[in-house]
Amino acid sequence: MAIATSGGELSVPASVVSRPIAAARVVVGLLQGLVLYWLYNALQQKAWPATNGQLFAPLLLVSVYVPILLVSGLGHANLKRLLAWVLAAGAISGCMGFYDIWRLSPLGVDVGYVRDTHGILPSFLVFFFTGVGLYIAHALVLAATADRRWIARYTSYFDVAWKLAIQIKLSLLFVGVLWLVLQLGAALFMLLNLAFLKDLLQKSWFSIPITVLAFSAALHITDVRPGIVRGIRTLLLVLMSWLLPLATLIVLGFLLSLPGTGLASLWATRHATAVLLGAAAVLVLLINTAFQNGEIAIQVSPVLRWSARIAALLLAPIVLIGIYSLGLRVADYGWTTARVFAAACLLVASCYAGGYGWAAIGRGEWLRYVAGVNVATAFLVLTVLLAIFLPIADPARVSVASQLARLQAGKVSAAKFDFDFLRFHGERYGWDALQKLKSASQGAEAT
Repeated sequence: MAIATSGGELSVPASVVSRPIAAARVVVGLLQGLVLYWLYNALQQKAWPATNGQLFAPLLLVSVYVPILLVSGLGHANLKRLLAWVLAAGAISGCMGFYDIWRLSPLGVDVGYVRDTHGILPSFLVFFFTGVGLYIAHALVLAATADRRWIARYTSYFDVAWKLAIQIKLSLLFVGVLWLVLQLGAALFMLLNLAFLKDLLQKSWFSIPITVLAFSAALHITDVRPGIVRGIRTLLLVLMSWLLPLATLIVLGFLLSLPGTGLASLWATRHATAVLLGAAAVLVLLINTAFQNGEIAIQVSPVLRWSARIAALLLAPIVLIGIYSLGLRVADYGWTTARVFAAACLLVASCYAGGYGWAAIGRGEWLRYVAGVNVATAFLVLTVLLAIFLPIADPARVSVASQLARLQAGKVSAAKFDFDFLRFHGERYGWDALQKLKSASQGAEAT
């Protein structure tokens, strides 16, 4: 089926533009809005299921993210496979929400609204990175479904991932503008002393469903106009790619300055690893804006081609310095939650650095190995996220075990041991450790 547009004809699968698909997306959005209103009302009224965080947090994560996956996937995947993926995503999200509440310290939080919702709402990190992980996994699933193979072509991954990203951003923009229009309408009626619209907008039973429904409708509209989304993507990538030479020059200047300044100034900042990781992330992003789907090499300016090669080579020293910096801190003071997160980021950055360096020195087609590195790293990111936000490599569990090992090995005396870290940053694992130390009369300072 083809849709006529101002620029000619745009081929779109009939299933995408069919009325049943549009109706299904609207229904899913409406149901999601009603469920979220129910959860919000329960939280405000302190009623079930908001009385049980290990139930409420999983329900909230599933209710926020799973319907979006369903709306996005309708028309692009076999319904049976889509439902299987959505159920799997819901189960994973639910497990992450459940564990996030289970691991909390029984001490609670002593400030305002956070105190009232402590142990009920998922943490910001879990909420945010659940969304990131599901976005990556959803793009992988849709691309593989489109190509009808377990590992799709890189062009499919590229198209699906960027399309999803732009759809989400445009849909959020649509929701924001919708609310501006509604607020304008309320202000206009207030000029006539008519407060019905203003009062309506303040009602959660209206504001939550209408917001979610608008988001689902925007996802559908952007889905049936792929040419517009593709044009925005191309323009965005071309503009951003011209920042690559500047970023490459800055990072190169930084590395060339190190022999003269030494590394001591980096260690003195106490946040060198975070800054280095940020620099690596910027280089990876900008390299990909130039590389795109790997099929436009002949169209890329020589300036961008050489900048991308140099930037790919600069990743390795940036990441190695970050690893060295983190290693020094861990050797001196052991693991903390922040250092575990930094190590996870460095693992991902190392995959990019090694793969991109290999692509930069490889002969033949320009940066041809970048595509494979991106796909492999996407799977690595999903693995790391699951490990970090489930018991496998929980930063609190790892850091508490590290600090206790230092205490038991005599690397730090009981007088200088940071019991507050166990109490306030070790979550359930730190609390349990404190109780064991107290019962063994080794942690009197903790009280």
